[in-house]
Amino acid sequence: MEGLRSTPRSTRYALAGVTALAVALGSLAPGTAGPRAAASEQVGATEDAPAQDRATTTTDAAPSPGEVRPRIAPATEPLRPVTTAPVPDRGAVSGQISDELDSTWLGGTTRRAVAIRDALTGEPLGDRYSSRLVTPASTTKLLAAAAVVTGLPGDHTFTTRVVAGADPGEVVLVAGGDMLLADGAGDPEAVAGHAGISDLAAQTAASLGSAQEAGEAAPDGPVRVSLDLTYVEGPHAMPTWIDRWLDEGYAGRIVQIGRSADRARPFNPSPRAPEQQVARVFREALAEEGVEVEGAGDDDARAEEVQVAPDARELATVESAAARDVLALALATSDNAMVEQLARQAAVADGEAADQESVTAWIRQTMVDDYGLDMTGVRLTDASGLSEGTLIPVAAVADVLVAGADGSHPRLQEVLAAGGLPIAGYTGTLATRFHLEVHDPAVGNARAKTGTLPGVSSLAGTVVTRDGRLLVYALTADDIDRGSAAIEAASVLDEVVADLARCGC
Repeated sequence: MEGLRSTPRSTRYALAGVTALAVALGSLAPGTAGPRAAASEQVGATEDAPAQDRATTTTDAAPSPGEVRPRIAPATEPLRPVTTAPVPDRGAVSGQISDELDSTWLGGTTRRAVAIRDALTGEPLGDRYSSRLVTPASTTKLLAAAAVVTGLPGDHTFTTRVVAGADPGEVVLVAGGDMLLADGAGDPEAVAGHAGISDLAAQTAASLGSAQEAGEAAPDGPVRVSLDLTYVEGPHAMPTWIDRWLDEGYAGRIVQIGRSADRARPFNPSPRAPEQQVARVFREALAEEGVEVEGAGDDDARAEEVQVAPDARELATVESAAARDVLALALATSDNAMVEQLARQAAVADGEAADQESVTAWIRQTMVDDYGLDMTGVRLTDASGLSEGTLIPVAAVADVLVAGADGSHPRLQEVLAAGGLPIAGYTGTLATRFHLEVHDPAVGNARAKTGTLPGVSSLAGTVVTRDGRLLVYALTADDIDRGSAAIEAASVLDEVVADLARCGC
C-alpha cells in the first residue's frame, strides 16, 4: 500500500482485479445491520450522473463486488451511540487521512474540501476548505432529504385512487404521489411495488359490479379510462437539466403517478409519458377482470387528462410504502426524479409552490430555520444536485449528517437508518465501491451518499473508528480530470473513509 501512495498516478481502481468473496456473512463491523436479504430495489443502483468517458471496470466474467458479497438489508432502527469511546484527537484524525488527501487524483489542491465531525457532539475533527463553496453533485440530496422530512411525516403514504368519472362510462385514475406502482399485485413488504395496479383494477371491477347490481349509474358499454394529474402539478424535468440526463437514463421523468418498472436506469431511460403507461397497464388489468375497456390491448391508446369533482365516487384505492422508506430508497439509489418529486410534494405540503425556484428556496430556508445552518452564499439550483450551478460547502453537508445521527432530528435519523445511506460494499450506490483490500476496514461499516458529475466526486456519510466512535464525513473534489481519473478519485475518497475506520485516535 505504501507503493500506491508514492506513485499516485498508478491505476489503483479502474484496472484493479475484482476478487469474489465466497464467504457467508457472519458478522459486520461495529454499527452495521444484521445479515438479512437486501431489498431487490437496492440491486443495480447507479450514480446520479456519469463521469465523462468512464472507464469500464467489470466484465461478464468478473461480477462486481456487490454481486458476490452477501447482501444485507438496511437497519430498521435509528443510528445510536456505538460506544462511549472518547472523542478522537483532532490532530490524529487529520494525520490519519493526510496522505490520501494529498493524492494528485483529487485534482486542484484548493478544490479538495473535507469536513469530519464527531457524530454525537458535532465537534470538528479534520477540515480542509470546509467552508469553501464547491459543487456537491448528488450529496445535495442530503439537504433535500433533511427538508423533505420536515414537510412529510415519516409514516405518510401516497394514495392512488380510481373514481367514477363524469359519465357512467368513465373511470379516472387519480394521481397521489406514488411513482413506484407495481404492474401486478402490490407487495406489502416492498418499497418499490408496495401498491399494485392490478389491485386497483380488481377493486374497480368489483365496485362497478356492485353498482350495477344496486341499480346505480353503471356503464352500459365499454369503460373509458382517464387520468387526473392535478396533484402537485409540475414539469417532467427540471428546466436546468440537460437533455442527456433524460435521454441516457441518468434521470427519470418527475411524475406523481408512475410504475416502478419505468424508473430510469443508465442507458434505459424512462418513457416519455410515464402516466400514460400506468393507464395502459390499468386498462389491461381491468380487462383481465372481465370489464370491457376502450383501448385495452392498444399500446398507442391515450387516456384523456381530466379533473375530477371533489365528491366523485371512489371505486378503488391503494397506498404506497411509508414516506420515510420511499425517501430512503431515493437516496440509496440516487434517484434524481424521486428526490425532486418528494421535495416538490413536501414543499407544497408546507404551503409553498411547486415550481423549481420555490422548492429550492424552501429547502434553503428549511436548512436555516429547522437545522440552524449558515447558508450564506449557498446556491441550490435543484433538489437532486444534477443541475449546473449548485454550490454548497462540505461543512453544511456534514452538519446535516450530524443532525441525522445525534438524535436532534429523529425524522431524518429514521430515513438514514432505513437505508438512506447505503452500506459500503453492499447496498445502493456503494455496492460496487470499497472493493480493494485497502478499503476493507470500511466495508460493512461505512455508510455514505455518493455524488458524481463530470469533474466532480463526492462522498458523505458515517463511519465507525477502530475504537468504536461514530464519525461523520463530507468529502468533495470538484476539479478532477475527466475520464478514468473520476474512478481513481472515487477510490481515493473510499480510502480516506477506510483510514477513518482504521483510526485508533
